Amino acid sequence: MSRQEDVLSIFLTQRQALVRYASGLTGNRAEAEDVVQEAWLRFHAVAGGRLLAEPERYLRRIVRNLIVDGRRRKGLEQRLFDPDSAGLAETLASEQPSALTEIAAREELEIVRKAVAAMPERMRRAFEMHRFEGARLVDIAASLSISKSLAHELVVEGVQRCKRSLRGER
Repeated sequence: MSRQEDVLSIFLTQRQALVRYASGLTGNRAEAEDVVQEAWLRFHAVAGGRLLAEPERYLRRIVRNLIVDGRRRKGLEQRLFDPDSAGLAETLASEQPSALTEIAAREELEIVRKAVAAMPERMRRAFEMHRFEGARLVDIAASLSISKSLAHELVVEGVQRCKRSLRGER
């Protein structure tokens, strides 16, 4: 099977689930179908040229991003072309994330918090020192009375646990 066929197979396997996902976010099946079709074009352009570690997750992210972008665009168009609009100043993009983006970020943050809390104490401390406090591996090793290589292993394993949790793996 060629790479192009693999990409198509992945998409076709996920298509119905993607349409359901998009329908839930948009509240409109026809719009969801359009979003999924656009997601296919973007997925094909990227996945056709390289291997993706998690193609299903990548497809869902494309769908979500397309919906968020579409809402932003519709909001801008409404403000631009609404005769009751107060003017151009209101059409500038907000620095604030959309509600959908904020909800997704909160969910991901909670998943990471739980993953960090579940880490063994030494790993959790090494991970927190490195990722949140900006400590160097040498400083982590000295603080925890371990070798620099063990500090590195603890931080890497901590990052991997967070990634696995975000993917829904154990």
